[in-house]
Amino acid sequence: MGCNTSKALSEELDDITEKTATDAQLRATILIQQWFRRWRAELEIRRRYTWTIFQTMEYANENEQLQLYNFFNEIISGLPDAFNALQMKKSEPEGSRAEFFSRLSNPEFVTIEAGYDGPTLTLPLTLQQITDLIEAFKEKKVLHAKYVLVLLGETRKQLKLVENVQRVSTQITGKVTVVGDLHGSLDDLLMIFFKNGLPSSDNPYIFNGDFVDRGPHSVEVSVILFALKLLYPNTFFINRGNHEDVIMNKRYGFTTEIVNKYGVLANRIAKSFEGVFRVIPLVTIIDSSVLVCHGGVSDITDIEYINNIPREKYASILRPPVKSGETEIDLVEWRQMLDLLWSDPKPGLGCEPNTFRGGGTYFGPDITDFILEKHKFKLLIRSHECKVDGYEQVHEGKVVTVFSASNYYDEGSNLGAYVKIGTNHKPQFVQFTASEKTTKLPLYTKVSMIESSALRDLRTTLFANHGALQAAFEKLDTAKAGLITKAEWANCMRTVLKLDLPWLTLRSKLVDTDENGKIRYSSCFENGELKGDIDNKRLTEEIYRQRNTLETIFRILDTDNSGCITKEELRAGCELLAKHNQSVSLSSEELEQLVDTMDIDGNGEINFNEFLESFRLVDSKFGPEKN
Repeated sequence: MGCNTSKALSEELDDITEKTATDAQLRATILIQQWFRRWRAELEIRRRYTWTIFQTMEYANENEQLQLYNFFNEIISGLPDAFNALQMKKSEPEGSRAEFFSRLSNPEFVTIEAGYDGPTLTLPLTLQQITDLIEAFKEKKVLHAKYVLVLLGETRKQLKLVENVQRVSTQITGKVTVVGDLHGSLDDLLMIFFKNGLPSSDNPYIFNGDFVDRGPHSVEVSVILFALKLLYPNTFFINRGNHEDVIMNKRYGFTTEIVNKYGVLANRIAKSFEGVFRVIPLVTIIDSSVLVCHGGVSDITDIEYINNIPREKYASILRPPVKSGETEIDLVEWRQMLDLLWSDPKPGLGCEPNTFRGGGTYFGPDITDFILEKHKFKLLIRSHECKVDGYEQVHEGKVVTVFSASNYYDEGSNLGAYVKIGTNHKPQFVQFTASEKTTKLPLYTKVSMIESSALRDLRTTLFANHGALQAAFEKLDTAKAGLITKAEWANCMRTVLKLDLPWLTLRSKLVDTDENGKIRYSSCFENGELKGDIDNKRLTEEIYRQRNTLETIFRILDTDNSGCITKEELRAGCELLAKHNQSVSLSSEELEQLVDTMDIDGNGEINFNEFLESFRLVDSKFGPEKN
């Protein structure tokens, strides 16, 4: 009896012990799960605000570009001679345009040096030539200017025969692959071909614009795409993007890339690329059911109207073209082009100007439904926006965004993607990254790396606006204690920088607080504080802030795309400004002195570094009042 009782007690104690251990394990498991969920939520918050920083600063930069271009157009509107000189748009007669671009792309006057060991191209192109071309580009070889001109001349001829609206069928091949923005990323293009196969008669592709700018290999990407278009004219399609644009190219790197790679022949090649960009089709329709365009739609989008637009006259989409002697502008036609290449979808209803970018519209789900029903389409595929996963579906899945440049903002910032459309017209997405550096890193490390990069860019913007921010902070600091509230700080950041970011969330990454939670606003500038006297700091800050604008002005003044401004080009630009703005009064002697001052090394040309440095020299030489 006693033994049985002891055994029963022992078993009961074991049960209690086991239950206690189980309860402890359960509590520990719950605590770990709660911690992990909180950790993942914090990472997601960091990832999202990092993405917001990158995208907000990119779109703000595009908005500035549009404003700058409009400013120059206002200056030039009444001065046709200067208009032609600065190349803001072409005024050659319609009849001579074909001859003009044909003459530019004529390779007969370009000789190939004896030591050239790069790829070669001869017409008609073969698949072997394109394969050899790709292998040469992998080895970082540059295609000779003569072959580039041959390719561009033939591409322009073929594209001119194609309508604005192209039509593709999946009935024979069973599928078509749509690729989004590449922005000069050769690695991403090659990754797509590796995963999805080279284009062929059985493997059709649509490349949806923005082949160039930002990335370092825009020439190579464009050359490969144009060569494939010539080889497979019926199964390889390209749409124009908002960066196939002569003005965007001056700002975002393609013109600079051509200058660096082709030197004295850069102007001829840049103009020949422009000739091709002008005639790239605007829209591709798959099986009369799927609309593929670069940006999006608006409440006035009309595919039949778009198909009849003389697209070649649009060297730039940023402003409606006007021929010399004309006074009327076809705003409806221009809006059709602008909205098609610049618009973005939005979650709310309606259609409104895209003030974030400065061009195109925001279109809501009701506009999507209206345009799709009007043309009897089922789906809209567009690009134009970088997405963290490489793609996004909105408006109940009726609008697909596909973006194919991985690591667009920085290493690990986003995946690239392409979309495959079969006979059922349901999108199938394939994601990838062209870099192996971050693929094996832990999530926390990836997020931290991208966050650091975004915050570094943001601090650069703070540095460039030091004076304006300091003045705004001091105005609120009536006690002169160096402190303001968090709300005051966030409002200053938003109004001065004109960046709609989650400033209160970012606060701990950018500034310090005192024991009462107030912002010590001087800590905004402690990393990267300018050294030197106050006047030099302000001047450096101003040049730093306006660097992109100054570079665009430099590229516009550099009418022959040589990478340098000649004294004659600079003189013509200064005279133009003096004619437009009466407060800019320069005598011929003062103008000559200004030109000589900017030509620091005295070689008769002004490169970009001299152009920037001249602002410091002119300021110190003439003083702020004279400036």
